[in-house]
Amino acid sequence: MGHKPFIFLQFVLRYFSSKAFGLGAIVFVILCSCGSHDFDSTAMREKTEKLKITNSFRYPLDDYFPETPVTETDPPKGEKHHAAEDSFAPAGTPVYAIGDGIISYSGKARGYGWLIIIDHPVENVYSLYGHLSTSRWKKTSGNVKKGELIAYLAEGEEGETMFSHIHFGLRVGQKADYPKWGDRRWNAGYTNSRPELHGWFSPSEIIGQTDSMKSWHRYIQKREEIFTLHNIHASDFKITSGKYNERENLDQMIRMEFGDQYRLADWNDIISFSTNIEEWSDSIGLVAGEENSLLISNDGYRIWLSRQYYISRFNHTKPRGFLAHGSINNDFVCLGSWFGLNNHALAVRK
Repeated sequence: MGHKPFIFLQFVLRYFSSKAFGLGAIVFVILCSCGSHDFDSTAMREKTEKLKITNSFRYPLDDYFPETPVTETDPPKGEKHHAAEDSFAPAGTPVYAIGDGIISYSGKARGYGWLIIIDHPVENVYSLYGHLSTSRWKKTSGNVKKGELIAYLAEGEEGETMFSHIHFGLRVGQKADYPKWGDRRWNAGYTNSRPELHGWFSPSEIIGQTDSMKSWHRYIQKREEIFTLHNIHASDFKITSGKYNERENLDQMIRMEFGDQYRLADWNDIISFSTNIEEWSDSIGLVAGEENSLLISNDGYRIWLSRQYYISRFNHTKPRGFLAHGSINNDFVCLGSWFGLNNHALAVRK
């Protein structure tokens, strides 16, 4: 960083002093743009537990499922932290207020289509509803009651997204407590640092898990039994004949194909072949190209932000748009993640 922030501050002060701006306003704008943290993990955990006890809220959709959760672990290089939960549903799906409150914002917002924010003064939180329809009816102001219709989901393009879904955030405080700019901005969809440090909750932790969420959680939790053999060989790996997606129990599929002595391979298993990764790739039959990717886990986790982990062979020529969680030998083999996959899985002997 050096002296760059100080030089920038001097420039801003000289410029705005000629425009009759007050010093206090200048410093406020600068501080608002910074990525300072408001909360720590302990404070957020305490607030989460208190809100769970009050049991004041419902979900914004009747059939709600958080395919994309709030980011809890570090994202791959080039990606930011997701500050809310995404639940996918058809355009035109009704959206409801999660609790009693006051609409503090209802209007078009960059990256959201139509955006609504509701302050909940009793609980001292606010809720954020993004990717709403601009053409359908929506509530624009006033008080709302829990379960009251406030808008409808937008078509993908209308909501400035690829697929129709709601971006649902829940945060400590009221909208007016936060600035318009920077990591702390009141309408943040993504942040540079962990969302909880800026007061963003994981809504489903507070509102509660449905049966479908509980089933999904069993798939995405860490597989504690994972460990890498000291004398692992390339011959210990097998590729499934079947193709699977992130909603399936890959360990169960592997046991059905190869028996109880095999499990889903992990990125740590593959890292052990870093010095001869090309020979290992040829030996197991890993073909170059993302279309030939193999499903695996990463440090025991299968899923990151609803995306299934997988490995791809690129022979040192990783595509520019590929977001890698890790790579071996200058992008010869990379670790990626995505959803909606239909790929073979990589198994390894226990």
